[in-house]
Order: sequence, then structure tokens, then C-alpha cells
Amino acid sequence: MSNEEEFIKGIDKLIPRPDIALEVMTLANEAECPIHSLSQKIKQDPSLLANMLKMANSAYFGHMQEINSITDIIVRLGVDTIKMLAITSASAGLLKSPQEAYNIEPGALWRHSYATALLASIIGRYGRCPSLSSLYTSALLHDIGKIILNRHLQSACLNRGEEFKSGDIIQFEQTMLHTNHARVAALLLRRWQLPEDIIAPVAHHHEANPQADNVLNCQIVYLANYLTESIGIQAMEPDNYFYRLKETDTNVPQISYFNDNIEAIITEFFEKFNESSTLEFN
Repeated sequence: MSNEEEFIKGIDKLIPRPDIALEVMTLANEAECPIHSLSQKIKQDPSLLANMLKMANSAYFGHMQEINSITDIIVRLGVDTIKMLAITSASAGLLKSPQEAYNIEPGALWRHSYATALLASIIGRYGRCPSLSSLYTSALLHDIGKIILNRHLQSACLNRGEEFKSGDIIQFEQTMLHTNHARVAALLLRRWQLPEDIIAPVAHHHEANPQADNVLNCQIVYLANYLTESIGIQAMEPDNYFYRLKETDTNVPQISYFNDNIEAIITEFFEKFNESSTLEFN
């Protein structure tokens, strides 16, 4: 049994599989997805339905007329949006928990994960990525491995008298646990039977130029994570952000359409993040 398999034994007690949300994503992927079937599946989870309606009615989507039903969401926003709403609504509660070994306060992992997902989807749209919902899901779940490893890393740090303060978190995890959060996250998502186009960017989100299939999606998730985490995108004004990004290019993958459209991408990100990041989910 690999190190990663050891860490996800009995993981359902810590991270319950979001069955309804995953089934919604599977249904929505079908070539001829019946709206009635999709609607009925979502209604099986009242909390998921409430969260999806709340997000669909947020300023992020800019609809003047209120959306009152899941059918309204499907018809007005489309099936790809349904997949993004479902995984966001199902993940919010889990990602809001504190991760003490990583010095992550309550709510901080959620804000970072959501910001990364939002930025990745905007970059992907400019790059005409074929499945924005897959890209968004990868970015939203990229750090879920930290939830898996948190307790184990706490114990290892206590036993060795060490503490993570800053620096290369992958190297620190590898030293302490002989694995890292990207690898255990990838194994968990395979157990959840998510497709490889979602799993690969999660597995490689700390690699600027990964040796992997679907390299573009991997690079976009890496870039979005790097920008939100290393530069602190949530806390900065757009004007300052543009300046700092130009000064910080050694870790940025060369994605031509990103460089060509950076101001439009970052401006849109700030607008949408500020409009939607304060939503409270059930």
C-alpha cells in the first residue's frame, strides 16, 4: 500500500463524498442531458439546491430577474454552469474548516480555493478551453489534500518539534510525511471517480511545466494558484497587482493569451470575486 493510500483510508469520515453533486456533474456531462432528470437529482439535496439558487442569484451572474428554480438555472445559465454551481455549493462547508498544520485560519482555504477557481475559469475562457467546468473544478479542489494531511502533519511536526512557517510546502510535506497534498488529493479524486482532465491539474498544481496530459489546464491551474497564493490577489488593488506581476515572472508559465489579456482578466476577476466571495452557504 502506497503512502497516499494509507492517508486516505477511512477518509469518508473526514471528507464525505459529495454524492449528489458528483452525480449532477455526471448527468450534466451526458450528450443529451434531460433537464427534468437533472432538476430532480439536485432536489434530492435541499442544502445543495439552496446554495445553488443563492449563488445563481448573486451579482456575479448579473441577472435582473430573480432565479427561483433549478430549471431556471439550467435554462438561463446552461449546463456547464450547473456543474460549477454544484461542486462549489457542495465544497464550501468542507473548505471553510481551519487547517492548523498549514497555519490556515477558518475560511481562508475556501477564499483561496474559490479565488483560484474563478481566476482559472476566466483565464481558460480567454484561452478557449473546451471545458471550463473541468478547469474550474480542478482549481476549486486543488488544495483538498491539505484537509487530508492536516492531522497527520500536525502529529509529525509535534513529534519532531518542527513547524511550517513559510517556503516550499511540497518539500516540507515530503520531508515530514513522504508524500504531499497534491498526490493524496489526486488519489481521493480518483476514488470519487472524477475524470482525469480534472485530476491531472490537481496532481500537478505546483509544477509550472508538468509532464502530463492536458498540459494547458495544468498550467492554468498552476498559474491561478500561484497568483492567488504567492502574490496575494485577494488583498490587492488591481493597479498594484499589474505592477507586481510584471516584476514577478520567473515562476509564471508562458501562456501567450494570458500575457496579451492580463489587464482584462484581472479586472474581471476582481469584479466577480468581490461580488460573490462573501456569499454564505448552508
